[in-house]
Amino acid sequence: MTYDPHGTQDIPIGTPVIGFDGSELGEVRESHPHYLLVGRKGQHDDLEVPVHAIIGLVDGKLQVSVNREAVSSVDNEETAHRLNEEPGTN
Repeated sequence: MTYDPHGTQDIPIGTPVIGFDGSELGEVRESHPHYLLVGRKGQHDDLEVPVHAIIGLVDGKLQVSVNREAVSSVDNEETAHRLNEEPGTN
């Protein structure tokens, strides 16, 4: 499947994201024109996955060409702010 980088809004929130090595990076929390915010439920260790790394959707999972080590982490306070939570209440 090819991916249209202008169609990030078509990726449902909650879609599992699978890294290049086959590991689960988390689920899509937010979709932006240049990146996806990916995180695990209940955790504040979100990742910014660039849209150019998206390979496509396979069996309802978003395949990307990067691993956890290759993407930028989003700090705990920024993640809590995005989710309208207080930091450290998890």
